[in-house]
Amino acid sequence: MTASYSEISFKSGLSPENEVNFSLSLDQGAEYIKRPVTLCDRTNKHLGALTLEGTVHVEGNMTHFVAEDLEYKIKLSSPQAKKGDGNTLYKQISAPQVGHIDINFLNDLESEAQHLATSVDNLTENLCGILHSISSITADNVDVYKNAVSKMSDDMDANIKSMYTMMAKAEEVTQTMKSVQAHSVRIKEIKRLVDLFESYI
Repeated sequence: MTASYSEISFKSGLSPENEVNFSLSLDQGAEYIKRPVTLCDRTNKHLGALTLEGTVHVEGNMTHFVAEDLEYKIKLSSPQAKKGDGNTLYKQISAPQVGHIDINFLNDLESEAQHLATSVDNLTENLCGILHSISSITADNVDVYKNAVSKMSDDMDANIKSMYTMMAKAEEVTQTMKSVQAHSVRIKEIKRLVDLFESYI
């Protein structure tokens, strides 16, 4: 702390000639450079950039800055967020790599797929044929049922007509039997008279 200028310059490796030249240059520069009376307030130049990231409020010599999304910016600047990139890179590196696939295996797989597709087509065709046969049998059954119902209705109508005809004939017979009763009474009277004549003879 008490070392002189020459000792400091000597320790720093400067020669006395350089020391003199350096001191002269400082004296000459002092004539042109003068200390300003007030310092320039350069903060106003940067306030525009600050307003893009938050709100700036100036009170005298105090400048207040309120950042927007401070929590999000802290997360971005935290080391854990930076480690996330490394983790994703580690995950990409540690992910299992797909090995070389055998062409013969692919050919066999393709042939098996074609065979399976052919089998499915045949099965579908057979199923369609079976369904057509079942539908035709169902249609035949419906026709038979329809014919049976129509014939049964016709037979029932004929039976009803025959029943009404028989009832009409029975009524006619009943009306005819009334005269038969009268004839039976007359026959009984004739028989009585015949018996009476026989008794006198």
